Amino acid sequence: MDGDRNGSQGQPTTGGCRDRSDRLEAIRKAIRSRFEPIREAVRSRFEIDTRSLAVLRIALGLLLLLDLLHRAVTIERFYTDDGAYPLAAYEAAYPQFSGLSLHAASGELWFQQLLFVVAALFAIALIAGYRTRLVALVSLLLLLSLHGRNPAVLNGADRLLRVLLLVALLTPLGERWSVDAVRRGTARTTVVGVTTAALLVQPLAVFTQNAILKHRGTTWYAGEAVEIALANDAMTIYLGNHLGSVPLLLEAINWIWITLLAGSVAFLLLPDGRVRSAFALVYIGAFLGMVPTISIGLFPFVLAAAILPFLTTSFWEAVDRVRSSRQVPDTRPIAAYLRQLSRRPVERRLPNSLRRSERESVSSAVSRYGQSILTVLGVIVLCWILLFGVVHATGHDVPEEMDTPLLEEQRWGLYAPDPSESYSWYVVEADLDDGTTVDALEGGDVTTDRPPDASQEYDTFRDRKFMEAVRDSGGESDTGITAESYAAWACERADGGQAGAVERVTVHKFDQSSSIEGQYEEPNRTTIIEWEC
Repeated sequence: MDGDRNGSQGQPTTGGCRDRSDRLEAIRKAIRSRFEPIREAVRSRFEIDTRSLAVLRIALGLLLLLDLLHRAVTIERFYTDDGAYPLAAYEAAYPQFSGLSLHAASGELWFQQLLFVVAALFAIALIAGYRTRLVALVSLLLLLSLHGRNPAVLNGADRLLRVLLLVALLTPLGERWSVDAVRRGTARTTVVGVTTAALLVQPLAVFTQNAILKHRGTTWYAGEAVEIALANDAMTIYLGNHLGSVPLLLEAINWIWITLLAGSVAFLLLPDGRVRSAFALVYIGAFLGMVPTISIGLFPFVLAAAILPFLTTSFWEAVDRVRSSRQVPDTRPIAAYLRQLSRRPVERRLPNSLRRSERESVSSAVSRYGQSILTVLGVIVLCWILLFGVVHATGHDVPEEMDTPLLEEQRWGLYAPDPSESYSWYVVEADLDDGTTVDALEGGDVTTDRPPDASQEYDTFRDRKFMEAVRDSGGESDTGITAESYAAWACERADGGQAGAVERVTVHKFDQSSSIEGQYEEPNRTTIIEWEC
C-alpha cells in the first residue's frame, strides 16, 4: 500500500515538472519573439560581408608594405646608430619602451634592413591570406616593435594602423579570396559577432570623437577651418596649394567634412545595404581626396581601409553583375594550383582527425573554446574602444588604476579643436674653423628667408614629426637627448661635406603665421640648440 501511495503521489509531480518546463519554454519563445526585431536590427548593422574583410586584409597588407617602403628611405637616419636617433638616444628618451622593441636589439644598418625584409614578407603573406590570423599577429608585433624603436617620427596614422590591425585580426580576414579559403574549401558569405561590431565601431569612434573635439574650437563649426588648415604651408601640398583661391569651395568642403564626421554613426550604420555602401564610398572618396592636398602620411589610406568593412553584400552583388557582363579571366586554374601548395590548415585537420577517432565531443569543445576566446577578446576590445574614446571626447580624467598608455591609443584629435594658424621650418647652421657659416645639411650659404613652399623643407612628413621632437627637447638639461643626438648627427653630415673643419652646429626654428589674404608677418626665430662639434 505504501508503494501504491508513493507511486500515485509521484505521478502528478512528474507532470507538474513537465508543465513548468513547457511554460518556461513558452516564455522563452515569447521573449525571443518579442526581441527578434531588435536582434535582427542589431545583426543587420554589424554584419560584415566576408568579401569586404578580404579587401580589408589586402589593404592592410599593402599599407604595411607602403609604410616599410616609405621608412626605408630614411632607415639609416632614424633607426641606426649612424643616424640622428641612435640607440643611446632611444634608451634615454623612452626608457618605458626599453626591451620591448626587437628593432632596438641592434643599431646596425644590416639588422634594420633584415627586419624590414622580414616584415615585408609577412605583409605579402597577409595579402595572400596565408595562415592569415597568425601572419596578422606577427605583422602587428613587428609593427609595434618598429613604432617603439622611434616614437618621435610617428603620427596619428601609425596609431590608427596598429589599432585597426589589432581589431581586424580578431575577425575572419582569411575567410574569402585567400590561400586559407582555397585550402579550407568552404567560405561564409557574411559574419557577425562582437568582433565584427568592434571592427565597425572603431572608425565610428574616431570620427565621432574628432567631431566632438572640433566642436570645442571656434573655426570648424564656423566654416573657416579648412581655409586655415590649407594656409599651413608646411603641410599643404600639390592641389591644396591652389584651393585657397576659391574660398567658397573651401567653406563647402568644411561643412561637408564636419557633416561626415558628426553623422558617421547615422550614415554608416544604416540598415539598407545599398544606401550604406553608397555612404561608405563617399567616405572613402573624401579620405582619398586628402592625398593630393595635405601631407599627413598614411592617414587618408588607413581611414579609407577602415571604411571597407561597411561595404555590404548588395555592393558586392552589384560588382559581380558588372563582372559577369564582361569577360574576366578564369580563376579556377589558380585555385587548383593553390590547393596543391599545402595540406588543409591545422585548425581544420585537428577537428577532422578527432572526428575520425570518434572524439566528436573533444572536437566540438576545441571549436567552442576557440570561439569563446575570440568573443571575450572582442568584448574587451569593444569596451576599450568605447570607454577610452568617451574619456577623450568628454575630457574626463580616468581613475589612476586605468591610466595606461593604452588610453592614448584611442585619442583622435587631428586638426582639433582648431587647425594651427602658423607653421614652422628649421635651419641648421654649421660654423667652420675659417669663420664662415654654411648650411650644415644642404651645403652652401645659409638663408633665413621664408621659403616659397615650406613643405619642401622636409624630405618626408616623418622629418617634420622628428623635428617637432627635436624642438621639444631642445634646451632641456635632463631630457634634451633627442636634440643633442640630432645636432651631433648634423655635425657629422656637415663635416663630411665641407672643406674646413666644423666647430659648431646651431639649429634654428622659424615660426611663420599663416597667410589667409596673402600677407605675411616677419617669422619668429628661436634657437633650439647650439652644439660644439
